[in-house]
Amino acid sequence: MPMTKEKLLKALGKKVKALREAKGLSQYALSDESGIARSQIVRLENGELNCTIATLLQVAQALEVEVKELVEG
Repeated sequence: MPMTKEKLLKALGKKVKALREAKGLSQYALSDESGIARSQIVRLENGELNCTIATLLQVAQALEVEVKELVEG
């Protein structure tokens, strides 16, 4: 079954949340570390935000991972 945009965004959100929690970071802390508004972090984790590559880079750097780790299955 092909990947839909909705499935991709949900999977990305789950990955970001799992990595954030594994690092022991709150959404507020990830927001501070990445420079991205907490409201965007919430929407990203809920699969509701189709973010830019630049935003993914900021999140990845804050989580100390490569961007590809966020998007790989």
